[in-house]
Amino acid sequence: MTAPILTTDALGVAYGRVEAVRAASIDIPVGGVVTVIGANGAGKTSLLNAIMGVLSSTGGVAFDGRALGATPIEDRVAAGMSLVPEKRELFAVMSVEDNLRLGAYRLGGKAIRSGLADVYARFPRLAERRTQQAGTLSGGERQMLAMGRALMGQPRLLMLDEPSLGLAPRIVREIFAIVAELKETGVSILLVEQNARAALEIADFAYVMELGEIVMQGRAADLATDKRVIESYLGLGRR
Repeated sequence: MTAPILTTDALGVAYGRVEAVRAASIDIPVGGVVTVIGANGAGKTSLLNAIMGVLSSTGGVAFDGRALGATPIEDRVAAGMSLVPEKRELFAVMSVEDNLRLGAYRLGGKAIRSGLADVYARFPRLAERRTQQAGTLSGGERQMLAMGRALMGQPRLLMLDEPSLGLAPRIVREIFAIVAELKETGVSILLVEQNARAALEIADFAYVMELGEIVMQGRAADLATDKRVIESYLGLGRR
């Protein structure tokens, strides 16, 4: 059996005396889609930020079999990890194409050209708006740009924090279809979502977080039919 590309071991995050994440242990298989679902404030974003090295944490994180410890963010990116944050964090006054190029700052010109071609093929709307300032894009287009910028770095693990947040249902379906397509390219995906229904439809495996703890885990298809998950979470995507 192939070793996971990412493993966390009893990962913990605290803000002063408040524990945001407690003893969270998850595995991300190579080429798999794993989702972490839960209500707002469950600790999902803190979990992602700890994995990426944005937040200090206890416990362990290993990527491709190597313990990360205090590895700087830029070295995690160079190793193949990429995070698309909830707020997208684009450069509003820069063009779409310049934002994309920033995602490939470590790579050479040939890789940048190839990356742009791939991103524009995957997101035709970005190709249409390549000279437009990022700050003038719609919410769905900004999410596409954030994802495209992350893909420019040729990640082996793509982490998405609430990609459906604030988007219209039609755009949400489009974003999740793109995530499902990315799986076919071999990229491993860790998807954090409040929209449990959409997340469970495309994921292979799922974890449920409540108040900073992993309280349930299993095949996504199994959790999608679990009575507790249905009652607690599967209405969230329609609110």
